[in-house]
Amino acid sequence: MTHGVNDSQFYMWRTLFAVAHADDVVTDEEVRFMAEALEDVPFSEGQRAVLNEDAKHAQDIQAMFAGVADVHDQAVFFKFATELVHIDGEYGAEEQAVMLKLQELHVKASNIDDLIGTISMEFEDDSQASNQNKDFKETVFSFRDAFMQRRFKKD
Repeated sequence: MTHGVNDSQFYMWRTLFAVAHADDVVTDEEVRFMAEALEDVPFSEGQRAVLNEDAKHAQDIQAMFAGVADVHDQAVFFKFATELVHIDGEYGAEEQAVMLKLQELHVKASNIDDLIGTISMEFEDDSQASNQNKDFKETVFSFRDAFMQRRFKKD
């Protein structure tokens, strides 16, 4: 028996299901999105029952989003929501308005300092690429230097 996802993640999914209703039309693609989530995510039986009802009946999107307490879950929400609002090939005015409002709420709730430590950065370790970049920079600077010498040459 599964314990389900935590409350913040649960409300992330509830918000996604609410977004599917944003334009008052739930397409086959949106139904498939919700059905796959219900199959793939380890929700508890109670969570699954609530989400089944959310799939059938629109919920208050902002109220659901307010339950997404973890800003990392909010960030994951936007990844899925972007896919969801485009899944039917139409990104309607209602969906756009909802996404803008939720992004505004997310920015207000986010502490950038907390998120900085979770950003992974990769540095290029390829010496050949490094040499190519160096050669490119030298070429650009040689043109710049020639330009500067001609432009500001004293007669």
